[in-house]
Amino acid sequence: MYSLLWKHQWKNLVRSKYFSQGWGMKILIGFLVLYFGLSFSLLGFFMPELLQESFPSAEVLVPIYAQFVLYYMLSDLALRFFLQELNVMSIQHYLLQAMPKSKVINFLLGTSVFNLFNFFPLLFIVPFCFRVSVDELGITGGLLWMFSLLFFVFFNHFLAIYLKRVAAVKQWIFIVFAVVVATLFALNFAGWISLNDWSAVLFANLGQWWFFLIPVALTTLLYLSNYSFLRKQAYIDQWRKESKEASTQEFGYLESKGSIGVMIANELKLILRNKRTKSVLVITLLFSLYGLLFYTQPDMYDGMGWKVFVGIFMTGIFMINYGQFMVGWEGSFFDGILTRAYPMEAFFRAKFWLLVGSSLITYILSLGYMYFTIDALWINTAAFIYNVGVNSFVLLFASTYQKKRINLSKGSAFNYQGTSAVQFLVTIPLLVFPILIYQAFNVFNKPYYGLLALAVCGLLSLAFSKYWFREIIKNFNEKKYRNAAGFREG
Repeated sequence: MYSLLWKHQWKNLVRSKYFSQGWGMKILIGFLVLYFGLSFSLLGFFMPELLQESFPSAEVLVPIYAQFVLYYMLSDLALRFFLQELNVMSIQHYLLQAMPKSKVINFLLGTSVFNLFNFFPLLFIVPFCFRVSVDELGITGGLLWMFSLLFFVFFNHFLAIYLKRVAAVKQWIFIVFAVVVATLFALNFAGWISLNDWSAVLFANLGQWWFFLIPVALTTLLYLSNYSFLRKQAYIDQWRKESKEASTQEFGYLESKGSIGVMIANELKLILRNKRTKSVLVITLLFSLYGLLFYTQPDMYDGMGWKVFVGIFMTGIFMINYGQFMVGWEGSFFDGILTRAYPMEAFFRAKFWLLVGSSLITYILSLGYMYFTIDALWINTAAFIYNVGVNSFVLLFASTYQKKRINLSKGSAFNYQGTSAVQFLVTIPLLVFPILIYQAFNVFNKPYYGLLALAVCGLLSLAFSKYWFREIIKNFNEKKYRNAAGFREG
């Protein structure tokens, strides 16, 4: 039976979205995998030299390495939770077959370990083991050190997929997880706690026989927890019950404000009811903490240049991630859009106000960085005005070239469906132009003039909003039938 399941898994792989992409996207993804693989390999090989340079007085490096294990595990767990896809083999199709559910579930869990999130850690754990751990702890101790870390990698793997599966049923799990991880990192960046110190204590005994049993036991416990959860869900009636459930969000206030309000409400329903659009909200919340990397390290990121980039990025993160597919989100029912009686200006104005509202929310969140410096107010205000006045219209115009339908039920992690060259080209005016405008004044040691120039560009663009809408609608009307044909093809 396992040979049949392996055969089905292989067919599922070769028919996946990666193999259906064009050669350009395949080359890009292959390049990214090769790049990160090489980066992790070099990191693992040169880790002893990096630690020795950072801690010149250290006589042994294994305890120094242990200081960073907890930090890595939390970062890895967060990335897995938001980016790692669950095993795509559908269990529903096997529930009607005469095969033991236990074998199907064990196969599903066993094959889930073959993913890049488990492969990349090997590239910097194994080289460090044979270059340092074996010398400092002996052959037995070094191998125990390596296999202990590998089991912690598998522990993270099974914990992440367990949390994702439970969060799909109980959404409050996601909120609790996000708050806990974000709080720990925020407290660590603020200097109120030290994850490195905690890690040094927790992993001080890596390489000991008794300590090796801890990650083995934890991994086994998480495996059994995943098995138990899937076993309880492995009933066809459960799937039928879930398929009848529907989201019932209502936005009565918006819907009472005319056609634009109704379209904004429909857009919000689309965002909240679909997996891929909801993942954009998750990314937005995560990157609202992006400024901590820059505002808490003034010596490393001196001046405003980097902070202007961060301001554009933070106040426009939802706008950028959602807006570049603004028309593509509705590709499955694009023909219906073309037959509706409302004017296309209302269609694009609704999307414009959605982008403005999202940018306003992220702008308000970014004002918390005034705790570190009052410059955060001026930087993020200028970035917000530029995003609203310039980037919003750039995204609306770029969306008229979108002709690839997007599967809203799929997550956004490593999902390039609907992506084309437009998404890469549009990043130039979105992120590069504002930096060039700012630097044009900063080179003359007038950074605040650069911020003023960004705000003025945004306000001037808003003054010509009627012209921009007219050009966007004109371009849309020229390409709408070509786009409709593309959406029908998928």
